[in-house]
Amino acid sequence: MGKELDVWRRSLVVLSVLVSSLYLVWRAGTLNPEHMWFSLLIYGAEVYGFITSLLFYFMVWSFPERKPKPPRPGLKVDVFIPTLNEPLDVLRKTILGCLNMRYPHRTYVLDDGNRPEVKKLCEELGCGYITRESNRFAKAGNLNNALKYTDGDFIAIFDADHVPQPDFLEKTLGYFEDEKVAFVQTPQEFYNVDSFQHRRVKGRVWHEQALFFRVIMRGKDRLNSAFFCGSCAVIRRKALEDIGGFAVGTVTEDLHTSIKLHSRGWKSVYHPEPLAYGIAPSTLRPYKTQRERWGRGAMQVFLKDNPITVKGLNLSQRLSYVASMITYFDGFQKLIYYVAPVVVLLTGIYPIRAELGEFLLFFVPHIVLSLWSFEEMARGYGRFLILEQYNMMRFFTFMKSVLGFLDIGKVRFKVTDKKINAGSGMGEVLPQLVVVAGSLVGIVYGALSLSQVSNRELYIANMFWASLNLSIGALCLLWTFGRKVRRTRFRFPANIPVVVRTSMRDIPVTVGDLHEEGASLITSRFIKVGEEIELEIGGSHLKGKVLYMVVKDGLRKYGIRFTDVDERSKDRVRLMALGLLITKLMRDRGTPPPTPLERFFSMWRFRFSRRRKRIPCQLPGVAVTSGSLTPFSAEDVSPDGLRVLTMRRIRDRHLILEIDGRVFRYGKVVWEKEISVNGFRAYRYGIMFLGEAHDRTRHQYSAA
Repeated sequence: MGKELDVWRRSLVVLSVLVSSLYLVWRAGTLNPEHMWFSLLIYGAEVYGFITSLLFYFMVWSFPERKPKPPRPGLKVDVFIPTLNEPLDVLRKTILGCLNMRYPHRTYVLDDGNRPEVKKLCEELGCGYITRESNRFAKAGNLNNALKYTDGDFIAIFDADHVPQPDFLEKTLGYFEDEKVAFVQTPQEFYNVDSFQHRRVKGRVWHEQALFFRVIMRGKDRLNSAFFCGSCAVIRRKALEDIGGFAVGTVTEDLHTSIKLHSRGWKSVYHPEPLAYGIAPSTLRPYKTQRERWGRGAMQVFLKDNPITVKGLNLSQRLSYVASMITYFDGFQKLIYYVAPVVVLLTGIYPIRAELGEFLLFFVPHIVLSLWSFEEMARGYGRFLILEQYNMMRFFTFMKSVLGFLDIGKVRFKVTDKKINAGSGMGEVLPQLVVVAGSLVGIVYGALSLSQVSNRELYIANMFWASLNLSIGALCLLWTFGRKVRRTRFRFPANIPVVVRTSMRDIPVTVGDLHEEGASLITSRFIKVGEEIELEIGGSHLKGKVLYMVVKDGLRKYGIRFTDVDERSKDRVRLMALGLLITKLMRDRGTPPPTPLERFFSMWRFRFSRRRKRIPCQLPGVAVTSGSLTPFSAEDVSPDGLRVLTMRRIRDRHLILEIDGRVFRYGKVVWEKEISVNGFRAYRYGIMFLGEAHDRTRHQYSAA
C-alpha cells in the first residue's frame, strides 16, 4: 500500500496547489480599494501561508530509506555532555545512559557551571570532567573548549537531560564509512509525556515537535539539508576542524554549524529511529523560553550566514534552510488572522469586495484541500487542530524572536528550565488573553449590530471567524492552567508485573508507574496503609512504605515510597525506566493515527475478522505452568483472550490463568514477542481462553 498511497498523496498535493493558486488569483481581484492597507495585510498573510505550504510539500515529498551498517571496531569516540545549571538528578540519568552505551567510548561532562558537586558526581560514576574559567560563547564555546582536551575522531553530543539507549553508537557510527558525512542526527524524543508540549489523544502519545523530527527532518535528509540539532547526534572531528569548530556568535550554534558544514560540501545523515530520550518543557514559561531562543538564533544566523546568499549551498539546501528559518514569521501571520475579524466587526471595514456565495465557492475547496493535503503529507503527525492551539500559544513569542535581527550585541544563551514543575503565571498568557477578550468583544458587538450592517452575510462570516479564534484561545488557556503538575519527578508509565512481599503473604501486583523514589501498585488485594513491603524491580530488591490507597473500579491503587535504597539500586531503576519502560510506551502509543487516505485504503481492503474488540486494562495475575508461577500484567482483555506482559519467559503453551485473584481460566499462548532494552527483558504474550477453570484449579494454584 505504501507506493500506491504516496501516489494518491502527491496527486492530492498537486490538486491542492492548483486550487489554491486559482483562489489566490481570484482573491487578488477582490481587494477593497477603499481600505487597501487592510486588504493587503490579509492577502499577504494568505500568500505567505501558500508559500510556506509549497516549501513544506517540497521538503516532505519523499523520504530516503536509512539502514545503518554495523560500525567497524576501533573507532575513537568521545561523548560530550555540556551542562550549566541542570539539576544533579537530571544530569545523573544522562551520565548513566552515556556510560551504558555498548560501543567503546569515553564520556566527558563539560561543566560550564564549574560546580564541585558535578565534579564529585563524575568521580563517583567514573566519567571525565572538563570545565573552563569563563562561559564565553555559551554552549558552542563549551564544546570547542572540550575539543582541545580530547582526541576522539567522532564526538557524540547529548544535552544534560537527554539519555541515550545502549545501541546509540552502534546505530549511528556506521554511516561514517562515507568519508564525506560530517554528522548523524537522530530524533529528539522526550520521556516526560505529561509535558506542556505532549498530548494524549485516544491512547496515543503525541508531542508538538513530532512533525519536525518524524517527518520534516526525514524530508530534509533527502535534500542533504538535515541539520544538527544540538543533541542526540554524532559529529566527525575532521569536519569540525574544517570550519574552525562549532559556530559561535549565535544562540543556535547547531543550526549555524550545520550551514557552515553544508556550505563546505559536507554531507549529513538523519537516522529516523529514536535512540535517546530527554525532558520537554513541563509548563508554558520554559516552553516559550526555548522557542524564543530558537527564533532569535535563526534570525542571528540570517545576519551572519544567510542560507540565501552564503556560498556553497545548492538550491534545494537553500530552500530547505529558509523554510525552517522563516517559520518564526508565522507569528505575524497569526496576529493578522486573530485581529482581522475583530476589526471587521468593530469598524465595518471589509478587506474583500465579493458576495459571500462567490467567496465560499473559491475559498471552501482551497481550505479543505489545503488542510487535507497537510494531514496527508504530515503522515499522521500533523494534528492540525492541536497545532493551531500551539500556534496561538507561541505567536507572540515568535514575533519577539524575530527581533533577533536587531540583536547584534552580546549574545545570551538561556538554558531551558528542566524542572518538571516549572510554573507559569497569568503574565505568560497576556497576548492570548487579549486575543480571547478581543474576539469576545467583537462577537458581542457584531451580534448587537447585525440588524444595522449592510453586508450581513460577510458580517456573520467574520463572527464565525472570531468564534474560531475565541475557541482556540480558550482551549490554550484551559490547557495551560487546567493541567496539574504536582510531582517534581516524572513517573514512568509501567504496567509491569511484580510480586510484593508483605508481613502476611506474597501478592502479585501491577506496577502502574515508577521512578527511582517510588511507585504505584495496582491490585484487588488489601495492603495496610503504612505497612513496610519488599519487591524486586529490574533486578533490584527494594523496600518501601505504603503511603496511601485509592479504590477505583474494584481495584486498589497504592502509593509507595522507597526506603533504605542505595544509589546503585536506584540507578538500576533509572536505567530500566529510561530504557524498557519508555521504549515500550513509545512502541505501544507513539505511532500516529491513520490519515484520511490511510483510513480509506484500510476500509477498501477490509477483511472480515472474528476478533472482538479488546479493552485496555491494568490487571495483575499469575500464570501457572508445570507447577511454577509467573506473575503477569494484563494489558488488554476481550471475551476471547488477553494480552499479557511478563518479566520472564513462559515455556509452556498451555497454562492456567489467575486474573486478579478472582478469575481462573484455562489458556493457550498463541503468540510471543520479546522486548529487550538496556539489558532488561520483558515478554509479551497473546493468550486465547480455552474455558473456565474448575474449583480444582484453585488447589493447583495454591499447591504451586
